Amino acid sequence: MVVNWIAIAMSALLLGAGDPPAGTTPPAKDTPATKPAAPAGAPPKEKKAVPPLPKSDTVLHCKPQTGLPRAKFTFFGQEWDCELCLDDASRSTGMGAREEFPAGTAMIFVHPRSSLLSFWMKDCLVDMDMVFVDSEGKISAMHEAKKQTLRAKSQTLEGYEGGLVRYSSNRRAKYVIEVPAGTIARVKPTLGQKIDIDWASLDARAK
Repeated sequence: MVVNWIAIAMSALLLGAGDPPAGTTPPAKDTPATKPAAPAGAPPKEKKAVPPLPKSDTVLHCKPQTGLPRAKFTFFGQEWDCELCLDDASRSTGMGAREEFPAGTAMIFVHPRSSLLSFWMKDCLVDMDMVFVDSEGKISAMHEAKKQTLRAKSQTLEGYEGGLVRYSSNRRAKYVIEVPAGTIARVKPTLGQKIDIDWASLDARAK
């Protein structure tokens, strides 16, 4: 029997023509090997919005104050660009939530009447110096106040406020001057020192 070896070889080649190359995984029968291209002009699929992660586990109870009245005064041997806190709202916020205390600037708190004052660093992000001044313009107390850990979201407001250091005027005072940290160490003011500012003009604006 004469075997047609050429025909057999051709048949073998035809039967194996659909096999994938060695080392690859064939696609499933009902799954196309590649994703079909999107029709021309079709809008791109919208990505699902991912909510931003919280930046920290702390709470600020205020926003930085803007638009406060300003005035320039000379004390401690230099001129200061001063923001004025003349009412309850501005006095209660003060330097809260501020990320910097620029050199040459100050914040002056003016109260309608003299009393024993107590300040704290609630919501404060920077260190600062506090100078308490009585109704005669004399320094009654000075403090180098340090920022404290902000309130944690898991912490009660009462618990947070209860842990804040209180800075006292030591006796009845009417004004507080806040200046950048390091000012007291640099200019070395003394208790009882007179600060010559036109306090009467500020009193007239206080509420």
